[in-house]
Amino acid sequence: MTLVLLDNDTTQVVRRVPQGEARREAVLRDLIAEHPALLPVHDLDPSYGRLVTVTRELSIPGVGFVDVLLMDEAGRLVMVECKLWRNPQARREVVGQILDYARELSRYGYEDLQRQVSIATRRQGNVLYALAQEVGGTLPEAEFVDRVTRDLAAGRFLLLVVGDGIAEGTRRIGEYLRDQPGLAFGFGLIEIAEYRHTDAGGTEHVIMQPRVLAQTAIIERHVIRSEVPGIVFDAVDSAAAARPTGGATTSTASNTAPRAVTETGTRWRSFVERFATDTRFDDPGQPPPKNGGNGWIRVPLPDGLYINVWRSMNTGRMGTQVRFAGPEQRAAFEALLAEREIIDAEFTAQDLEPPSWEDGEVAQINLSMPAPQPWTDEVEAEQRRWLGARANQLVNSLRPRLQSNGREMAA
Repeated sequence: MTLVLLDNDTTQVVRRVPQGEARREAVLRDLIAEHPALLPVHDLDPSYGRLVTVTRELSIPGVGFVDVLLMDEAGRLVMVECKLWRNPQARREVVGQILDYARELSRYGYEDLQRQVSIATRRQGNVLYALAQEVGGTLPEAEFVDRVTRDLAAGRFLLLVVGDGIAEGTRRIGEYLRDQPGLAFGFGLIEIAEYRHTDAGGTEHVIMQPRVLAQTAIIERHVIRSEVPGIVFDAVDSAAAARPTGGATTSTASNTAPRAVTETGTRWRSFVERFATDTRFDDPGQPPPKNGGNGWIRVPLPDGLYINVWRSMNTGRMGTQVRFAGPEQRAAFEALLAEREIIDAEFTAQDLEPPSWEDGEVAQINLSMPAPQPWTDEVEAEQRRWLGARANQLVNSLRPRLQSNGREMAA
């Protein structure tokens, strides 16, 4: 396929860049993220408004990374997966991949999506709503959140596979989609052809031509969902059972008389209060930290697990720790351990050191560092920052996976 440029009396034939020599997948991804209007979304569904890029490389824990997540001003979501058609994955595997993203996303609540977007963008607050407002959104925040929540629950997305050309047999993708039960989202196969030409002044110009190759009608489905989240009861454990092994220790006293308030205890309560105030969790559904006793804080996780945030005067160290005791928690640890490389990479992506994984009698995930005294106000402020950053990332990495594992076990 060629283009012909007519400029007064001159005619220039512009030939297409051969498939396989055009932009690489990462470059194509970045091009779409920077210029979302390049996609012919309105040819697929005219009801979409102006598109804005939410983020590229959105992490869906346990599944992978969505190349680009887009949204219009009303919060309607568009997922984009980029593949060069010379790539052997460019047919069934890429479609299966984007369907996996959509299925997992349909299990999300608004807070889950907000958490993953905050991680990817490194912005806090209701990032989705803020982006919608930036492109002219007029919905009140509560109505916007409800709209996105309904779309998530119904699996109502637009899925786009974008490539640089047509490979043999790619039109059979429609047959593959029809074989998928419970399809509840629109799908589009988009080709973006690349052309290059050099003008009389020697300047090279690039022309991108998007076009829709195939699409499906949106299929509505009846979904039976449990809208009642699981209820977790905190067991009344002994302090010794819940206390981190490397953390602070306290002396044992009789339960028949109240303990005297010490200066150390007063200072620790102040530390906990400031930690709870200063620490910002990306996950808006994360319950607040709780004072677990002198020297440690509990940050709740699903399945009765906790992040133990601790500081020890005796050892001169501090850290964060998740302990997995009992058969069910042990099973949760094994599931997390299977994704260790991915979880470690999530820490390094946030400029944090990966945790240590201890597969002992009581499995543990730990991060710790020296905390020598004196603990001045300035030192404690830095300690809270260090501990808060790691507690936040543990929530980001572990909470969605534990929730997903819990859903699979309940199914």
